Amino acid sequence: MTLQILNHSDTNEISDIANNTIHELQKKDWIRDLYLNASLDRLKIEADVLTAAVGVALRNDFAQELMVQDAIFDQVFIGFKQFVLANTFSLLRETGRNADMIWAIIEAHDVNLYRLSYEQQIFLCQSLLNELDRSINKAAVASLDGVSARVDLLREHNDCLRELLEESKADETVKAEGIAASIQKHVVRDILNKDLLPYMEVMNKAKAEVYGKSFRAISDYITEINSRVKARQIYKGKQMEESLP
Repeated sequence: MTLQILNHSDTNEISDIANNTIHELQKKDWIRDLYLNASLDRLKIEADVLTAAVGVALRNDFAQELMVQDAIFDQVFIGFKQFVLANTFSLLRETGRNADMIWAIIEAHDVNLYRLSYEQQIFLCQSLLNELDRSINKAAVASLDGVSARVDLLREHNDCLRELLEESKADETVKAEGIAASIQKHVVRDILNKDLLPYMEVMNKAKAEVYGKSFRAISDYITEINSRVKARQIYKGKQMEESLP
C-alpha cells in the first residue's frame, strides 16, 4: 500500500510530519540524488512557511489561557499515572494486579499523551477516561490507593481544556489568522504525498541499502500519525451518530 498522509490530518500533524521527514533525511548526504535534494529543499522552504503560519494562528486572546490550562492538565495527568504506577508495587496481590491492568490501559493510550497537541491529548485522554468508566475497570480503579480522586481530577481538567480550546477555535480572529496555515498545510502535504514519499518508496525498493533506513523511519512516523487521525475520525463519527435523534 502506498504511503500517504491522510486528508484529515490537521495542521500541526502535517507540520510535525514534514519536520520529522526533514530531520530524518538530513542525517545522510544525498548530494548524488538531485531529485531528492531538490524535493528536500522545497519541503524545507514550505515547512518553514507552515511553521510561521501556525505560530501566527496561535497568537490570540486564548493562547495564554490555553498554555496555563495545558500545564495544569500535564501535572494532573502525570500525577494520575504516577499514582497508578505506585500501586503496581503494592504488596497486596489483587491491588498489584488491578494496577497492572489500569497501567496497560494507560500505555495503550500513550503514557506521554500530555506532550501531544491540544486536540490529540484531549481526544486520547477522553478515550482513556471512557475506557476507565467500563464497570470492570471502574472497580479496579476503586481498589487502588488514591487513584479514583485522580481520575475525577483528570476528567475535570480535560473538560476544561476542551472547552477552552473550543472557545479559542470559535474566535473570529483565530479563524482569520488560521487561513494561511490551513492553506499552507495542503502545499506541504502535496510535496510529501505527490513527490517525496512516492520517490522514496520506489528508491527503497530499488536500493534498500541506501534508502531503507530513512524510508522506514519516515514511514513509521507517518503510520503512527495516520493511526491517530483514523481513531479521531472514528470517534467523531460515533459522536455524530450518538447525537442523532
